[in-house]
Amino acid sequence: MSRGHKRIEGQITFDFCLDTRNYVCQANTLVGGKQALKLNSAKLIRAAIMQVVKGDEELKPYIISIKDLAELLGVPASNIYRDIENITDDIISNPVYIREEKAGKTIRFIKIPWVTRCEYSSDIGIAIELNDKLKSFLLNLKEHYTQYTLQEVLVMKSVYAIRIFEMIQSKIMSKVLPKDGISIEVPVQEIRECCDCEDKYPAFGNFKDKVIDKAVNEINRVTMYSVNYSYIKEKRNVIGIIFQVNMCYH
Repeated sequence: MSRGHKRIEGQITFDFCLDTRNYVCQANTLVGGKQALKLNSAKLIRAAIMQVVKGDEELKPYIISIKDLAELLGVPASNIYRDIENITDDIISNPVYIREEKAGKTIRFIKIPWVTRCEYSSDIGIAIELNDKLKSFLLNLKEHYTQYTLQEVLVMKSVYAIRIFEMIQSKIMSKVLPKDGISIEVPVQEIRECCDCEDKYPAFGNFKDKVIDKAVNEINRVTMYSVNYSYIKEKRNVIGIIFQVNMCYH
């Protein structure tokens, strides 16, 4: 992936690649972390992750103009000018929490900021640099990673759809699904953690309507997958979701 670069404040900074057919690649442990970013912030972070390509040894600083970001997100530039401070503040103030497990059980979450820099300047655009602490989750991934094209999530209208889509992708072990699809079992608690909903929508019916159904509808609308789901119950409580995933070409 070739790109231009410039020196800003003594630092070489690279232009964003805007080809959304390129892959966003993340370690499954990053995908499975707790994340609380809002929709456009989540999309900008995935666009920054897309800049990482095979062979990179470092996470580089990048610049994207408001015009290019507006085109990427599919919104008017005036909206980005209005919202950009909120987007950059959201990215800076909402780290990812990486789950640390022992014997298959979560023992703690490790908090890692997404970026070391994310700011807007009227003369250059948005400068963003992913945190070096994320290198092991983004660079030289050989196994246990998730990848999808950026365009698949850019068209989503719900951050819950992005998160559940990523979760499903992380649990699909083959590039091509079998003819009758696959079943993926996910504990409700894991979905709540990934979607930043541990304390939101405490009643399951509300959580189902606001998070799961909204995500599944979006995934079915814009991705290659057709997803249905059923419940895992313990007595009368829903403790897990079984996602049935099939290929669907729109």
